Amino acid sequence: MVTCRDIITRALQQARIVPLGRMPSSKEADAGLSALQGMYEGWVSGSMFGRLKDVYQDSDYDANPGERVFADGFTVTLPLTVEDETETPRDLAVISVYNGGWVNWIWDGAWVNLTALTLDDDAPLAGRDREGLAAALAAYLAEGFGGEIGPQTAKRAARFESSLSLKLGSTQDATAPSYY
Repeated sequence: MVTCRDIITRALQQARIVPLGRMPSSKEADAGLSALQGMYEGWVSGSMFGRLKDVYQDSDYDANPGERVFADGFTVTLPLTVEDETETPRDLAVISVYNGGWVNWIWDGAWVNLTALTLDDDAPLAGRDREGLAAALAAYLAEGFGGEIGPQTAKRAARFESSLSLKLGSTQDATAPSYY
């Protein structure tokens, strides 16, 4: 698998912050990890994967895709099936849980934790397009580090983010238009 360190290293190279052949310093890697974590959190809070419905629980709860659950000390269980226990969650469905801190989960064939990542964890969504994820992070990092990305990297980042967005990877039920 592709680790967060791999994505961060490639992103720092694409942003022309770390030259080819050199590994990022520990400070650069830590800053890259903070940026990667921030990018994932921004995508969830910015509704990249669809809007989340607020649910306030005062007991243990079986969450549903598309929910932002406030659990306050209770156990939240993520579903492996939905819709009468016959279907898996939709691709890129999100569940966000607050239980003393936010934990964001995304369905990518299984529930993947987007929160509290380490450098050696598998990088969420990297299996979809490793270079695209690195390009998105490079664009995110370039401003903070004073780096610069080229036009191809910018296009790759935009294509990757577009492939994740609700319009292409909908987590919402299909609806028929109403004609009056």
